[in-house]
Amino acid sequence: MIPKRVACVGVGLIGHGWATFFAWKGCDVTIYDINDASTRKALHGIKQNLILLSKEGQLGKESLETCYRRVKVAKSLDVAVSDAQYIQESVYEKYKIKKEVFKMIDRYAPKDAIIASSSSTLKMTNIQKSLNNPQRCVLVHPWNPTHLMPLVEIVGGKKTSKETVKTAKEFMIKLGKVAIVQKKEVNGTIGNRLAAALWREAIDLVYKDVAELEDIDKVVNAGPGMRWAIIGPHLSYHLGGGSGGIEYYLHHIGPTMDSRWRTLAKWTSIPPAAKKKIIEGIKKTKILKEKSMDEVMEWRDRRLAILLKSLYDQ
Repeated sequence: MIPKRVACVGVGLIGHGWATFFAWKGCDVTIYDINDASTRKALHGIKQNLILLSKEGQLGKESLETCYRRVKVAKSLDVAVSDAQYIQESVYEKYKIKKEVFKMIDRYAPKDAIIASSSSTLKMTNIQKSLNNPQRCVLVHPWNPTHLMPLVEIVGGKKTSKETVKTAKEFMIKLGKVAIVQKKEVNGTIGNRLAAALWREAIDLVYKDVAELEDIDKVVNAGPGMRWAIIGPHLSYHLGGGSGGIEYYLHHIGPTMDSRWRTLAKWTSIPPAAKKKIIEGIKKTKILKEKSMDEVMEWRDRRLAILLKSLYDQ
């Protein structure tokens, strides 16, 4: 069964992005946050997100108001999840908090409802330990901005059932997400680990004065990032091997990687001097001198909406 009634618990940046996405895709959404100010801010954020989607022609035949009316506010957690078929938790990234919230959701939600966490670093095995129904709990990690970035990474804990993983994946695909299943728990999701590896090298290049921070960002988005938006690293290198494909690349061109790998950053904690350079470097970027943070996010989101439509027909 594909869920139609969704609850979003915790509606900060990630949570209200989820709420926008679910409402956009036709679900009835109930939102809940322990902080009333966060709820008010979320409602404003959802409205702004839908306005942008409307301007970019992403809402299809439906009006902005139709989508917005799908979002309801619950005054308590038990009410928020009482009839939900799917619950997306996006509260503060601490085990203690998530365990408490999951325990309450598990108590009040229908027994067949899926309970998903947006966590990017915590393991579902630890979150679900003391629950009565751990088999229905799963990690469904989005990418920010949640309503626009297509990727979700689905990771089950030791007690998560195969059916829960299957249903969560089918639900996300039905709504238009690119859903992948991570087969085992590691520290972080696949995407976050890949991003962390690239960012460490980007920080190190700034730290060692190889280039300015703004130019390094340009290298990523105008170089590999542009290609990666269409094909991933393995297929990229397969095509880079010409008619011989990845086998040719690995044997004949691949060894040139060795000299680079030997000199890549290997630190596991950002050097204090590097932190200082990153903070100073980001302040010098042209766009942040010309636009406020809100304006930069809107500028980013408009371009992401265009990419989403172009690459994924949404």
